[in-house]
Formats: sequence, C-alpha cells, structure tokens
Amino acid sequence: MCQNARRFGNRWTKCFEITDWNTTGFAYVIPSRMLDSGPGTAKKLTWFQYINPVLRMARTKDGHDVAIRVITVNKDGHEQLNILRKVAASPSSLLSNNHTLPMLRVFEYEDITFGIFPRTAGCMEEAFDSWPKNSVGDVLNMILQALEGLAFIHDLGIAHRDADKSNFLVQWHPESLRTMTVAISRPRVYLIDFEVAVEFPSELPIEARVSIGPPSGGTINIADGWGRAVPPEVDSGMPYSPFKLDVWQLGYSFITFRSTVPAIDEVLAELVLDDPVARPNASEALTKLGKVVNGIPPEALLIEPVKFDIEPKQYSTEPHNA
Repeated sequence: MCQNARRFGNRWTKCFEITDWNTTGFAYVIPSRMLDSGPGTAKKLTWFQYINPVLRMARTKDGHDVAIRVITVNKDGHEQLNILRKVAASPSSLLSNNHTLPMLRVFEYEDITFGIFPRTAGCMEEAFDSWPKNSVGDVLNMILQALEGLAFIHDLGIAHRDADKSNFLVQWHPESLRTMTVAISRPRVYLIDFEVAVEFPSELPIEARVSIGPPSGGTINIADGWGRAVPPEVDSGMPYSPFKLDVWQLGYSFITFRSTVPAIDEVLAELVLDDPVARPNASEALTKLGKVVNGIPPEALLIEPVKFDIEPKQYSTEPHNA
C-alpha cells in the first residue's frame, strides 16, 4: 500500500519469507517477473514499504498476509469506521462495481480500533511513469475501474475526498509492453483510505451535499494544511460538491499521462476542468471514457504512454474545517 508517502516519508522492511507465501487472491506476479528480483516480483512481495505510521503488516496463522490499520483513536475516526462497515464489510462488498478494498475484521484495543485488510501487490501510483511496463490500454483499464469505484460510493452518498491514484491499489501490473501482447487477465483495482471521506444522509438533497475548504481528518493535521493540489472551488471558501472533487483528484493525479489518442485524452482533460459544473461526475466520466475505449481495438492501445510535462498546481496550504 503506497498511500500518504508525501506525509510520512519512505522506509522498506522485510516482512516474510516467500517460501511461506499463500495467495489471498489480492496479490499476483506476472510470469516473466516470478524469478526476478526488484519491483513487481515474488521476492518483492516479502517486503513492505512503511510510509504510514498507522499501518503495519502481519501474517495470519494460515499464511495469509494482511495489513493492519488504525481506524479510530478515542473519539476520532468513527465516520471512517462507519463508512468502511457500509462499503467494505457488508454484503455490498460482494458487488462487482464496488472497488473498496474489503475489511476482513475489526478489533479493538483500549481506545483504538484496528481494521484488517488483505495485502495487495501494487499501487496505481506506479501505473504510469514508473517501473511497470504498462501499455496505454493497461492504464486506461485501471482508470475506468477507479471511476467505477467512485461512482459506486457516490451513489451511496459517500465522497472520498482524497481520490488520488495513490489511494487505489491493484492486484498486479499487467505490463503488456513487456510481452507486447494484450493481457488476457486484468488486475482488479481497489479503493482505500477513507480517513477524510464524508457520508451524507440519503434524505439530504443532492444540492445540499457540499463541503467547504480542503478536507481534513485522520492523519491529516488541519494546522499543516492540505498537502495536495486542489481545484479552484476548494480554495474559494464557498460550498462545493465533494463528489466533483473526487473526479478532479483522480484526473489530476494522471495530469501528465497522455494516451496519444485524441478522443481519449479529451475525455481525461474534462476530469480536471476548473468549472465544477462543466466537469463530469464519476458516472458520466465512466460512461464517456468507457464508450471511447471500448470502441478501439485492444491491439491499438498496446502502445507506450507519453508523459506530458506540465507545471503542477501549488498545494493548498490554507487550513479549513471540512
């Protein structure tokens, strides 16, 4: 899991021996990397990057690797816990369009509540401009799944508010460019880290489901400000739709990605429109992008993505109450 690296730094620690490995169905390795060393290999799965002080790895008695994460401390974090119980630990977690990483168990120790989640193999933050040799088609499939996951929680009145690509995990990276063949199997994408998420009552009108200012909560100290780039409406001081914020956040995290297919890049550009009214919601973006991608032969997307150099937006530093 690679979320929150910007706040907590970077530290790798060996966790387990690969000889003890039992698959949980959430972490895989492509055949050409099975015996290699380095990123994306079976050997790498025995290591874990500790970049968040509230997250640690463990192995169950039957040999399954899990992540243990602090969810609540004293009175803080209970909205996150309620949301996770609704989307990650209920019958809704069986739905194919629900991309929330399942919460296997919850346990308490004194005033701390811990959640146990399955270990995954990779992060969507690495999908582009990193070590995996993912094709345009590989990356677009992940983006479509991420939009589907956002559309699902939005339909339940839940806004994530930190929908950066670093908060989406993957079972593996297909790396179609490594073999120059269209991958038959596709990794499932999982949404994590609901610490600043908000849920609105179902009876509340859509136009009343708003936030003001950058999100805060959990390990995000509002005194330090919000550490990500934001669309104009967030720093306006006026109420805005947190659902449209989710779309912008996902789109902006891929702001340097170019498929080199004009019709596709045009849809991706709409995700980061400054005007939230013109910006599509997650369902609209999913439908529009899916229609374009599905109308193109998979072999035509077996191409290397292009990195587009762009001046990044400044991070929001103004503290606000969410």
